[in-house]
Amino acid sequence: MKRPLSIILVVLSTIYVVLLTTISLAQNIPTNAVREYFEDEERLHFNSLKKKYGNKKDLPPGFELQTLLALSHYPELEDIRIRFIVDDVTIPLSSRPYWATLFRSASKRTYLVVIDRKLDGPRDVLLLKNQPFNAQVGIIGHELAHTVYYLDRSFFGILADAFCQLSNCRIDFERNTDTRLIKYGLGWQRYDHAMFVRKRLSRDPSAETANQEGGGAYMTPNELLTLINKNETYAN
Repeated sequence: MKRPLSIILVVLSTIYVVLLTTISLAQNIPTNAVREYFEDEERLHFNSLKKKYGNKKDLPPGFELQTLLALSHYPELEDIRIRFIVDDVTIPLSSRPYWATLFRSASKRTYLVVIDRKLDGPRDVLLLKNQPFNAQVGIIGHELAHTVYYLDRSFFGILADAFCQLSNCRIDFERNTDTRLIKYGLGWQRYDHAMFVRKRLSRDPSAETANQEGGGAYMTPNELLTLINKNETYAN
């Protein structure tokens, strides 16, 4: 009698562990892939979004709603300190841990997302303020995908990433970030961003749908679309 009972207990224990793992994964992998966010509709939910996702966040003036929508896809960031800064810099958007907090544990650091407010010539299409609402959510989501990555990086790992930006490994670094973003349900927003930028920067009307990698650090619309179509989160 003891043997069957022990087998039953082992089976029940295994089921319990599997259930806990499944629940944990479900909590950490968002399933809310939205085809398009509309500003007028989402504005109605601003207060609830801010209450849930605005903790420890210095939101960027003029882009608060877009930022909260992007944050809603990253549950790991709910209690992470993030400062969004709008300033006159040379890079359209960038993200990194704040240097003064590098020696802290990942969850105790402060992370920065810096948004440029001035670019001259055709590159002004890269400015966040010049992009459609859904695309804005997508590119902010790209920067937050960097932040999620940094949560798993030690001080020395972050130093290695900094040196990576000076070499060709930056290409894989950025492409892996787009892949991560798609897993978190922001693929359509990043796709709209890539389509908008490519269409504005190219004189070829078909350039935005060109089926080629382009050799750059950021994925083309078709590359993004290929990954989206392979992900079950976007099935509906």
